[in-house]
Amino acid sequence: MDISLNNLEDLFPKELNEEQRASAKTLFLKKLALSLHRFYNGKMMTIPKAGLWGPNWFNIWYTPGVSAVSTTIRDDQDASFELSNRSNYVAVVSDSTRVLGDGDCSPPGGLGVMEGKAFLMKYLAGIDATALCVDSRNENGENDPERIIQFVKMLQPSFGAVNLEDISQPNCYRVLDELRESCDIPVWHDDAQGTGCVTLAGLINALKVAGKDIDKVKIAFLGAGASNTTIARLIIKAGADPERIVIADSRGPLHRKREDVKADPRFYRKWELCTQTNPECVSDFEEAVKNADVLIALSKP
Repeated sequence: MDISLNNLEDLFPKELNEEQRASAKTLFLKKLALSLHRFYNGKMMTIPKAGLWGPNWFNIWYTPGVSAVSTTIRDDQDASFELSNRSNYVAVVSDSTRVLGDGDCSPPGGLGVMEGKAFLMKYLAGIDATALCVDSRNENGENDPERIIQFVKMLQPSFGAVNLEDISQPNCYRVLDELRESCDIPVWHDDAQGTGCVTLAGLINALKVAGKDIDKVKIAFLGAGASNTTIARLIIKAGADPERIVIADSRGPLHRKREDVKADPRFYRKWELCTQTNPECVSDFEEAVKNADVLIALSKP
C-alpha cells in the first residue's frame, strides 16, 4: 500500500461490487484509524514557536520578563491578540451528543472528531485549535445547553474564536444563538453554518447549470436537524420561496399544524419553518416531494 493511500482501491478484490467495495473500504479505514490513533496517542500536540537559545531565555518567555506582557494586556485587553497566540487560536467545543453518524458518544468519545477538526485547521489554514469536549449533563442526567453556554463564556478570554461542533438539537440552536449574541469573539456552529454555506453554494451553482431560478424551484428536505434547518433558512434568505419548500423530520413534513413542534419551545427554529413552509400542510412526504427540483437529504442513518 502506498503511503499516500492513492492506491487504496487496489487492496480489494476486483470481483467485489460497488457496494461491497465501499463497505470494505470504510471498514479498512476505520481499523487503520484506530490503530494509528493508538500508536500516536491522538493526532495533536502543543509545541513552542519561540526560540530558546539558552536557559536565560526562560526569563524572557516566562518570569520576570513576561510581567510586561501581563500588565500591557491588563491595561489594553485587545493587546492580547498581538502579544499572545489568541488571534490564531480556536476552541473546538462539543458535548459529543451528535458525533457525525455515531450519535451520543459520551463527552470523551468526541475527542477524535474534535482533534480532527483541529488537525484540519492547522494543516489547511495554519490555525491553532484545541479540542474541548465538555460534560453538559446536569444533576438529572440531562444535557443542559446552559452548561455549554457558561463554559464558552468563561473560556473566551483565551481564544480568538469558538467552533461549536456535534451538539445535538434542540440544544445547538440555543447555544449558538445565545453565544453569538453575548460573546465578544466569533462563534461558529460548523454542523449548521458550515454545512449550510457549502450546500447553498452547491445549490446556486447547480441551478445555474440547470438554467433554473432559486425563487421558482421546488425544494424538498429529508431531515430537520441542525444542518437542514439552517440550510433551509439560508436558502430562503438567498431568495427561495418558502411556500415551495417541504421539510420532513422523522414524523413527517413540517407545517403549521404540527402541534408536537409548537408545544416544545426548545424547537423554536423548527417551528419557524413550520409556519413558513408547506402551506398546504401536506402530511405525506412522498406526496410532498412529487415534482421537486431539488432534494437535500441530511438525516440520521
